[in-house]
Amino acid sequence: MSMAALSYKEFIEEVRTRISRFTADDFRDLILHWASEEPSSTRQEFLNKLIPRERGKQETLPDATGLIEEIDAFAQRVKDGDYCDGWGWDEDIHEARDWGDESWAREMDGFFLQTRSLLLQGDYESAEEAYVRLFGILKMGEEPGHLPGADYANMLEVDLAEQVALFLCCVYMNSAPEQRPASIYDAMKKYGYLGSGITLKSITGGLDISLPDFDVFLADWIDFLKNQNHWQASEWLREAVFMKGGVPAIAEFAREYAETYPLAYMDWIRALEAQGDTDAVIRVAREGLSRIPRDYTLRAEIADVIAKLGESQGDPQLKLEGHKESFYSSPSMERLVDLYTTAIECGCFEEIREVAEQRMTELLSRSGTLPNNGHNRERHMACVRDGVFFNALLLAGKYEEVFEHCRKAGQFGWSSSDNPKPVFVAFMMMLLSKGGDDAKVLLQQWEDAIGQTSAHGGAEYVGKYQRIIEHTIATIALTGEQEQFFLKWCMDEIEKRVDTIVGNQHRGSYHKAAGLLVAMAETLAKRGEKQAGANLIEKYRSRYPRHSAFRNEVSAAMQRSGIFESGASAKGTKKR
Repeated sequence: MSMAALSYKEFIEEVRTRISRFTADDFRDLILHWASEEPSSTRQEFLNKLIPRERGKQETLPDATGLIEEIDAFAQRVKDGDYCDGWGWDEDIHEARDWGDESWAREMDGFFLQTRSLLLQGDYESAEEAYVRLFGILKMGEEPGHLPGADYANMLEVDLAEQVALFLCCVYMNSAPEQRPASIYDAMKKYGYLGSGITLKSITGGLDISLPDFDVFLADWIDFLKNQNHWQASEWLREAVFMKGGVPAIAEFAREYAETYPLAYMDWIRALEAQGDTDAVIRVAREGLSRIPRDYTLRAEIADVIAKLGESQGDPQLKLEGHKESFYSSPSMERLVDLYTTAIECGCFEEIREVAEQRMTELLSRSGTLPNNGHNRERHMACVRDGVFFNALLLAGKYEEVFEHCRKAGQFGWSSSDNPKPVFVAFMMMLLSKGGDDAKVLLQQWEDAIGQTSAHGGAEYVGKYQRIIEHTIATIALTGEQEQFFLKWCMDEIEKRVDTIVGNQHRGSYHKAAGLLVAMAETLAKRGEKQAGANLIEKYRSRYPRHSAFRNEVSAAMQRSGIFESGASAKGTKKR
């Protein structure tokens, strides 16, 4: 895990701390070691640094007026397109971009460093003016024909986030005390996008000095932010509360504003985690769950903390408590399989399944009636996708209800996780083939269909889903009549799907059509109808004789099969 970059203030303080322990010999040895590692091309530059400040020539400070004039001239060159030769494709990034003279980035680096020097010498007004001009040039670079390069902002060697923080220091110093909250707020909204994660801490860490009257500003900043609705206002507000009073302050704030700023509970929890106080984490998480409105999806983040602690402590009941609350407030496929897996582990699957289904039915019945609170993720309201609901039914063994959902779904949209057909067809083939042993293509189709039910359907997710189904499938017993009905239905659906793909020449999906076809043939073979499976494959070879790409995909799928061989035909199959 990489460490967060030190702010300038933290860096200088750490340097001071370390060198305070150095002797004269330590300094001499360190400098000689650095000198020995210098390449020949930079040795003179290194020697130029070894001039005591009090004995060397006085440092040349940038002329503010001259610097701003140079920046303006640079901006005009950028505006006129002097650095661009044209627009073209870049194989490395697989998209088109501006090409040309990329030396502009080194020029801009120089301007940023000179502007920082203005700031350090106390010319905050000129520095702010220079920063605004430099940011304007970067804004210009968002349009083609100005700043060549694959990613113009990342071409700079200076830390752009740090430069934005220094600019905000200028804004702070140039504002009257009563205007500072509004000035900082407006500047953070306008330029925050240039430096990811700009916060009050990054501003105070930009200089090796304390900002004047900062305690007064902090109190005013908190009062000011309580009346703002910018999407980052809550983050800035909670940060300020913590900076002002630490854990006791954020705890009091969380309790007072559980409905308005529920993320304060997460701030409180993270602070306790940093202290290693696990018991307090669980206690505060439970308190947050009890105080924050139950329809807020954010509760799920707090509940996840409990679930993870239950996992790490080997406490299934604690884990179940977390997963239950998490699913209640933000139902998703990942949370569903976690909840059901843990419920099976705790021996209360039926009870938990019933509660989960009731919650989803409730949410679906009022779909569209709950306010979504715009872009405010803290007060986003719970909802559930259709796909989560029908998968919950399938995991519960309620295949007939899922089949009714399939009746309403069309042949298109099989790639959507809200279409029940892909997973239900694969499930039924698995059920009808009595588990699919050695039916390699069918087993792969089943895994792929499960993975498609979630946008994050990795191997761990698929494994959990399969374990729940294995628990459930033992309770399902189809009659002979039901088996024949679903066998025919699966065959009809697969034939329609194959014809939709191949008949419309969706070449990128030929492998999907071939996989479904061979999986169906394997299902028939597992039921003692191997010749019928071979006939199905040959039927489609004959139906599309000129679609060589599709026929090749069918042959490849048969080669992968543990039952069929690529030479199988309607006249028979090779003997083993």
